[in-house]
Amino acid sequence: MLGKAKLPTGVFHTYNNNINMGILMRYGIMINLDYDTNPYDECRNVWQAIRNGMVEAGFRIEGRLFTIQMPVEEASALARTVIDSINQNVVVERDIYTYLKEFYGYDHSQTVNLLLPSTDNFDLQEN
Repeated sequence: MLGKAKLPTGVFHTYNNNINMGILMRYGIMINLDYDTNPYDECRNVWQAIRNGMVEAGFRIEGRLFTIQMPVEEASALARTVIDSINQNVVVERDIYTYLKEFYGYDHSQTVNLLLPSTDNFDLQEN
């Protein structure tokens, strides 16, 4: 079973400074594991370690997406730090990156929820 990822000290220092400066954006990290070529139990354990590490690092879970209020470069670097720390601190049969099928980061504020009606269909009425 995989343990908790240990993040380097000081990871949140820059994050906290940016909160005070008001220059944050909502950033999303999408991680999908390669269940096609890796055993299910190993992937489940890897996912648990990733989930725990991302939450510990300050990411919020939104379905299958991790989000954080942080500039692009810092959010990407933090996500890589989480994955790399799992690779360094946890014994797995292979490199942690062999379990990853997709590892994307993007501006989450541009995401459109297609389960909701289009905003073009709303008419505002004044009372």
